[in-house]
Amino acid sequence: MPGPEIRLRHGERLTRQLLNNLPQATSVHWHGLRIPNAMDGVPGLTQDAVDPGSSFLYDFTPPDAGTFWYHSHNRSTEQVARGLYGLLVVDEDEPPEVDRDLSVVVDDWRLTEEAALVGSFDQMRDWTHDGRIGNFVNAVVSPSPAGLKRHERLRLRLVNTATDRVMVIGLHGMEGAIVALDGMPLTAPEVTDHTVLGPAQRADFIVDVTAEEGDQAIIAIHEGEKAFIPAEFAVAGSQSAVPRGAIPVLPPNPLTPLASASGAREVPLAMEGGAMGGLREGIWKGQRMSVQDLVENRQV
Repeated sequence: MPGPEIRLRHGERLTRQLLNNLPQATSVHWHGLRIPNAMDGVPGLTQDAVDPGSSFLYDFTPPDAGTFWYHSHNRSTEQVARGLYGLLVVDEDEPPEVDRDLSVVVDDWRLTEEAALVGSFDQMRDWTHDGRIGNFVNAVVSPSPAGLKRHERLRLRLVNTATDRVMVIGLHGMEGAIVALDGMPLTAPEVTDHTVLGPAQRADFIVDVTAEEGDQAIIAIHEGEKAFIPAEFAVAGSQSAVPRGAIPVLPPNPLTPLASASGAREVPLAMEGGAMGGLREGIWKGQRMSVQDLVENRQV
């Protein structure tokens, strides 16, 4: 896991046959895509669940470019937690110029001491408290580079596939900006070194590697004063003598834009984890921890 990454050009048609070999019914939801209801994959609403041994043909053309994902939408508290998901990337007609385009799929697993997946997906305590929070945080980077070069420009497609955990994701040894959220380009890059992603949310970064040769570029999950380090890359050599310059704006998707947001009512969103969960606002302290500090604070 994750499942195979599906990559399309903008305007390209997607056709996939779901053959259900599971012992329970399932379906595929194409998360964040503006597609016909019949293809949306929500059992009981847009289609019937696909029974074991049966199949269903998904056939549509995504109207937008961006970072999306697909996942089970039947008994998803179990099926998604077991890993039934993957990325769907739709490339822009004119993609930004980068040296590497990397997908970063972040998840948390609840494991036994033998590193087996805990199979209890119907615990009432999880449902009524902070959800099924795992004890192991993992990131799958694809394609996974053996190392990076100083001043390389990266596009990082961060996706939180956890069913319940809010992730504070920090980038260390890299500098850049968020250029898209949940598959939709921002009107201007948002310069930052971290993002807060709830389950199913996505953030596209364009960053330059700033770590010195011999140091590391790190993707870290921050929780209070602790940091999980699911992905780290040694930096060797230089891509260029100087950084690449300004972060570009992604081309807009064919949506009808708001004429104006003036006078809009602000609605605050508190990222919290149920009856026993703490507020996520303020977890990121903003300080730049050194690589050595991060490694010493690594949680295994």
